[in-house]
Amino acid sequence: MRTYPIKRNIKKLASLHQAIKASFQNNDPVTLDSNIKNYEDINSDANLISIKSNYFFQKGDYDSAEALIKHGLKVYPFHFDLHLNLGIVYELKYQMADSYYQYIRALKFAFTDQDRELIETYINRMNLLLEEIYQEHPQELIDILKYSGRILDERDHREFPLDSYFESTIRSPKAVGTKDEYMTNMYRTITIADVGLQTSQAYITESLKGKVYDSEHQIVLSQASILPISTLRSDTYIDFELNNKTYSFSSNDLKYNSFQYLRFNEPGTLTIDMNNPLFIGKPISIKGESDKKRLVFNIFIDGVSEVFLQENNMETLMPYTHQFFENGLYAKNCYATSEWTLPSIASIYTGKYTTNHHLYHPEFNYDFADYSKMIQEHFEEAGYMTTQISGDWRVTPAHGYHKGFDRTLYQNFTGGMDCRQVVMESMEQLEAFKDQNNFLSISLSDLHHVPDEINHNLAIQTKVDISQRLNMNKKGSTTVLTPYDQNKHNKYGLELTRLDFYLNILYTYINENFNNEDILVVLYSDHGQSFLSEDPFLLNESRRKVPLMIKGGSTPVGTSNELMATIDILPTLLHLANLPVATEIDGQLPVVFGGDSARTFTYTEAIHPNQTYKAALTDDTHHVYFENGTAIENDGLIDLNQYTLRLINKVTGEDETESLADRADYYEQIIWEHIQSNAKF
Repeated sequence: MRTYPIKRNIKKLASLHQAIKASFQNNDPVTLDSNIKNYEDINSDANLISIKSNYFFQKGDYDSAEALIKHGLKVYPFHFDLHLNLGIVYELKYQMADSYYQYIRALKFAFTDQDRELIETYINRMNLLLEEIYQEHPQELIDILKYSGRILDERDHREFPLDSYFESTIRSPKAVGTKDEYMTNMYRTITIADVGLQTSQAYITESLKGKVYDSEHQIVLSQASILPISTLRSDTYIDFELNNKTYSFSSNDLKYNSFQYLRFNEPGTLTIDMNNPLFIGKPISIKGESDKKRLVFNIFIDGVSEVFLQENNMETLMPYTHQFFENGLYAKNCYATSEWTLPSIASIYTGKYTTNHHLYHPEFNYDFADYSKMIQEHFEEAGYMTTQISGDWRVTPAHGYHKGFDRTLYQNFTGGMDCRQVVMESMEQLEAFKDQNNFLSISLSDLHHVPDEINHNLAIQTKVDISQRLNMNKKGSTTVLTPYDQNKHNKYGLELTRLDFYLNILYTYINENFNNEDILVVLYSDHGQSFLSEDPFLLNESRRKVPLMIKGGSTPVGTSNELMATIDILPTLLHLANLPVATEIDGQLPVVFGGDSARTFTYTEAIHPNQTYKAALTDDTHHVYFENGTAIENDGLIDLNQYTLRLINKVTGEDETESLADRADYYEQIIWEHIQSNAKF
């Protein structure tokens, strides 16, 4: 008989919440303290933060309330009540401008009409207060209102190199004052110096780590090195002095609309003098270190379904990929942690589930990289030159992926950065820095042509029968929600084969230039495709089962059916590269690579505003499908008053939820432990 762990916990929390409200109303601090402690013993969630902040309000301890709410907003960045409460704290501390900004943020993240009506009363009242406070300083009020407007106008980062307000970031340093300060410039353009809204996708940009200097600067070169630089103005003159030799350049020599790479073959102290501000990148040694891998290469292909590869013979669909990884490991039981790119790729880079990295909202920005260490940062710290070449608009430097990357080439995929361009730029990178220790990560988005119903490629159009070009516009509201469509299957296979054709150029280059023991090459994906399966549950196997292939170094050879998750890629690569173990992650080292214990189940989840929360767990014998009954709001919280859980036998397809009640309850407890910090009732 089922015991329903989630219902049991939600019932307890709801009861305690009512008791806490009564304690507040009755001004009974002893009972209030006891009830809060009892609540905290069961769960730590956004509701608890609201309760405790109100507790501090009542005590007049506004500093503690502020600190608590700020900590909470790191975990719940779009939570209406927390932003509202922080605004109240600032108002009570007479920080009126800060209070107003928080009320504006609360308005931006308000999901219901009731929330919007409530926050508008605060904003209207604050408008009158600010007019009174700044009546003798009208410009300050104008500045406050202008900044508030920018909060509301801010958009997500997919328009990079434009910023969140559609303004160009070209030659505008970002992350200033941090170790990851970087600047973006044009790439391979002769006359184009900047982009706008109409041209932002038309050109490749290059982002490099470094700083802007406006006076003489010295760099100690311990060996022959490459120094990237960029002038910021067309009338710049620079003198480089090394070992009593001076090299002078004018604006005609070093164009300001691109980075220039200058090679210095001698070690010594390099003195740089300039008449205008100059961006100076991180020096790159010509030779790397012999005790490290010469090449660690991440090949990310957006949207590959492992189920499709297995059902349609990967050796036939992608023969070159099959051949390249034949002397490596092919993990055939790997599962993505999320159903779409933004949260899923963040999980791969951080080794954390969505519930722990908190990057899930498709429209609002969240600096998740400030609270997580990403895979490239581990390799950067180990002395690798780290490079990303990408067309994926969910993996831009502005999203946080500037951290740890020395160099990034980016152009929005819809603007032309397809597999051909990415492959060629990858080999250009390796040719330029062949003797360095390279960590190179590439993103290939070509499979998006299929669900997006885009017909760009000659090689695909000429092979698709006219009958399969029918039933167009059978698209979902998002790519993820594209329904089952048989006509898309053949085109999907053809796109995989086309990708394989271009990847073979890369495979050939690697085989001809690197020894197997000096490389680590991993190929993976972030999710499968919904149009491949008639299963109505979003997180079906075609959506969540993805390929994982690794070769090089001490990687075992063969295939593995061990259950793995994409969050295991980070600890696996660190282990194979002999780098320190990552801490505070959800990923683990699989047994096949030397781990202590194998996963007993995998966990995939969908956290998306305006959709219900879904989770799919897989073990050796069963699939577990979970779904709540109410759509998620902006804050990512999951209403657990109603939900369903099904335990499905993998062989028979039978629902064994009731006949195996203990097993069903076991997994319900697992799901509770996973989502309890996002619980709502």
